Amino acid sequence: MSELSFPSDLFHLREGEQPLYGDFPDLKRGVEYFRSLITIEAWEPRRAAVAKRFYEMLTSGVTAPVGKGKFFDDRDLFGWYLFLGESFTDHPWNYEVIYGCRVIPIFASIGRDLDRLVKIEGFRDRALRLIDAERSQPNGPLFEMLVAAAYARAGAKVRFRKEQSGGLKTHDLDVELNGKWWAVECKRMEAGEYGEHERERMRELWKLPGLLLVKEERNTIVDLDFKIELADVPDSYVLGRVQKFLSRDLSFHMWSDSIVLGSIGNLDITPIQYVLQKEYLLHPSPQFTKLLTGNYAREESMLCLQRIKYASNPHFIDELDLAVVARWSSNSEHGIDKKARDILKRLSDANDQLPYDVAGVIHIGFEALGSDEIERRRYDKILDTARGFARGKSKLEYIYCHYFAPDPSPPTVWAIDETVQWIGISPKGRPLEHGKLLPSDDDGREGVHWEG
Repeated sequence: MSELSFPSDLFHLREGEQPLYGDFPDLKRGVEYFRSLITIEAWEPRRAAVAKRFYEMLTSGVTAPVGKGKFFDDRDLFGWYLFLGESFTDHPWNYEVIYGCRVIPIFASIGRDLDRLVKIEGFRDRALRLIDAERSQPNGPLFEMLVAAAYARAGAKVRFRKEQSGGLKTHDLDVELNGKWWAVECKRMEAGEYGEHERERMRELWKLPGLLLVKEERNTIVDLDFKIELADVPDSYVLGRVQKFLSRDLSFHMWSDSIVLGSIGNLDITPIQYVLQKEYLLHPSPQFTKLLTGNYAREESMLCLQRIKYASNPHFIDELDLAVVARWSSNSEHGIDKKARDILKRLSDANDQLPYDVAGVIHIGFEALGSDEIERRRYDKILDTARGFARGKSKLEYIYCHYFAPDPSPPTVWAIDETVQWIGISPKGRPLEHGKLLPSDDDGREGVHWEG
């Protein structure tokens, strides 16, 4: 789908048309603020480039040619974020549900606190860098804005510190709260390389068996729970299992060995075909996955080969008559440990940026995208690290860990669970009682997202 084939109304509602997902004023304010910092002449071709990449990847069935993201160019990750935020209310047929739930709550939170944020010294400069010079790495600056807004809501006087080009790194925020000054440093942990290597390895293991099942015109679902690291799985292992399944003319087969607890079976696609007779289905989406496979889970990893007919907008599916699905998980002890990722390096880097004469606070944020077992392991490692952390010459008093667990379940448009764990290093009064950053009707809860 090239830019020239875009319909004229791809990026706006038609006259009298209502937003598909409803009206969210806070989200609208947050998106419009950032968009106001970009000229129309700059934003329109930038938005078109984001849309072009998105629709090309939707229809091509290939992995990303550049960077880590399939649907977006990670050289302009913020452009992708702004596209998602704008599409949610202005052109919802372009909204990508699964990734969008990681972005929409952030813009909504910034919109909620925009009146406070625009009064904070240095906020506008930070926003201008985000939309341009730092467009490839927006998660850190956005996290800083969420933290700044939380202190402002608590009644603090906040200012963003200017970054010194070529100089020593300093903390991000100066905060005065209840007569006490705090130096606040924010660190946003990104997805690790280990997980990326796992996904790439799984694509290698699945390529030939997937194509074989397609050639056989066999609607099939394969579930693989790996007991060892994927790097150690023999190249022909999955192919051998699929060949054995086909040679025996079975409808279902389950096995367990030293490598995998697995199963292969026929996939009944009549439920999704029945729905498609009556309506188009958004793809990808949790609803599509649930109708195709029978269930949807937030942490699920899936590869799918499908023969489908697109609607006039290829973000929607009109017909499907063949599907070959592989769902997989990696639960080896070494793999879980590596994906859990200790926070020691981030914590040490943040501590080094705190001054020696002002009480310090560190906020560390990360997405909890793994299975509960992985997140439990990470939780234990965080506590062990923080409790034994030596602050050295700094006056670090508190550490806040923010877990963001996006969960676009089938009945919801977007949902995200934020839980907060705080640790006192030299506690003399916690600056933020709860530490919650994203919009919520309650004060949040301490701990991790699988509790309660």
